[in-house]
Amino acid sequence: MSTIRKTINFFISFFIAIVFMSLLSYIISPFISKLSNETVSNIVYPIFFTLIFVTFTLIQALLRYLHSKKILKENTVLLSVKAEQFRLGEKLWFYGVIILIYFAPLLKNLSLEYINWARVVLFIASIIVFEFLLKYSSETVKIHFMRNGILVSGFDIRINLPIAYNTEIHNDSGYYSYNDVDSYFIFPNHVELFLILEQGRLVFNADNEIKRQITGLLKQKKIKMRKYL
Repeated sequence: MSTIRKTINFFISFFIAIVFMSLLSYIISPFISKLSNETVSNIVYPIFFTLIFVTFTLIQALLRYLHSKKILKENTVLLSVKAEQFRLGEKLWFYGVIILIYFAPLLKNLSLEYINWARVVLFIASIIVFEFLLKYSSETVKIHFMRNGILVSGFDIRINLPIAYNTEIHNDSGYYSYNDVDSYFIFPNHVELFLILEQGRLVFNADNEIKRQITGLLKQKKIKMRKYL
């Protein structure tokens, strides 16, 4: 996905999340006023900001999905394969944000006496929810080989910052022309396409039949196969 498209998606998602936050804040304000400070601090606020974060990630995923769906309708798909599962590094963004939401207020007092167990339970529940979302999202991401290019699409909730210095592409959602692919290498159980300028790679599992089809397709596009890494 181009930097411009990433930037547009990011800021639209951010804006919608802010609007949702304002509306939700307006709705729950009358109820919050009746609760104790401890309940608001340890339960309401963490849930509130977790919902905002979920909204942001889902909107960003929806925008990617709609854009990809349009490209698929306008092109002929020759072959579709399931992308490799999300890596741990791609999940760390989510874990980091959740940790900040639930434990940043406690940094001023690191004593265990100040840890509220309701906050801990909600933190664990949030991690489980995001693990489920990430697993579901990862299962939906596919790599489509079309006549004029390659499309990575699915309900991809991964966070793509508009400016990410020195970040390597790993099955990032978006369109890639065959000119963006420098070479490829066939492993025993998967295939890796290496992007030009060492930007990253597209990785997917492959059986012998898929390897045969991919090899034939990439030969037609004059993309070389590496003899070694």
